[in-house]
Amino acid sequence: MIQLQSVVKQFEAKNGTVTAVDQVDIQVKKGEIHGVIGYSGAGKSTLIRCVNLLERPTSGKVIINGVDLTKASPEQLRQSRQKIGMIFQHFNLLKTATVYDNIAIPLKLLGYSKQEVEEKVKKYAEIVGLTEKLASYPNQLSGGQKQRVAIARSLSQEPEILLSDEATSALDPETTDSILDLLLEINEKLGITILLITHEMNVIQKICDYVYVLEKGKLVEHNTAIELFTKPQHPTTRKFLNTISQRSLPDSLIEQLNLTGAVIRLTFVGESTGKPLIADVASRFHVQPNILAANIVELKNGIVGNIVVHINGTAADIADITRYLTDNGVQIDVLGGTANE
Repeated sequence: MIQLQSVVKQFEAKNGTVTAVDQVDIQVKKGEIHGVIGYSGAGKSTLIRCVNLLERPTSGKVIINGVDLTKASPEQLRQSRQKIGMIFQHFNLLKTATVYDNIAIPLKLLGYSKQEVEEKVKKYAEIVGLTEKLASYPNQLSGGQKQRVAIARSLSQEPEILLSDEATSALDPETTDSILDLLLEINEKLGITILLITHEMNVIQKICDYVYVLEKGKLVEHNTAIELFTKPQHPTTRKFLNTISQRSLPDSLIEQLNLTGAVIRLTFVGESTGKPLIADVASRFHVQPNILAANIVELKNGIVGNIVVHINGTAADIADITRYLTDNGVQIDVLGGTANE
């Protein structure tokens, strides 16, 4: 449904040409939720604006439902844009218009009749939970309610694709969760494909099927959410994961503990999360694993568990233990320690 092929976006600056997006390839299938994550300045906002050509790529292709928008006629581009909704970090609501009128604005511009406008406004206000707020003004709403108005406004045009540009960044954690739940509901009930950008790993964790990691305009890693959380390859990805899960211990702590044996991280996913493998290791290999840190991360499509343990044993013992755990579906990473001979 969405294909970006070798997309490049450059800007001219005082010091020369700046490449904000550099040879990025993305493919989003119908009905999926994909997320692009990166730090400030990574090129995320520029990238998502290339999808509906709010920013026209310097080179590359943007293909929506088989139509390359970079080569589309003005009329083709207009028709394609009508099928793409977009929500922003700061809501972009008219302060002097009611909730009803804010949702109705694009419908009136598209020439819908008064009755059609009323039907659509009420329908999508109900979906986002704002039926009782239609006569209110933006300054009477909370941040979460304002974002719901913006979402209803986008949905009122009945798009096939919804683009989210840091839509939860200005919200508190509890409100963020409620908006993410709403996006999940929209995806599941209306079948709308969602592409979002964020710098918050918890957003990726909660709703994304597939993830792209962007750094300095380049795509440095991409994978399913489950694979990315269990087997991150790039340092930037690992930094993001460390913000929500205890995947490692500070080097200073490992050195301070002066541990013999090995400090290892066990990553559990799927069926392995329900097995008493630590207890099995203790009884089978006659060791006493010392749990230093642990957490569970619930993803949209599964659960990932991380446990950092110290095991005091010989190099041969550690090899046998890691082999046993690997055979039972656990991913092993050695973080430190000095194995006994």
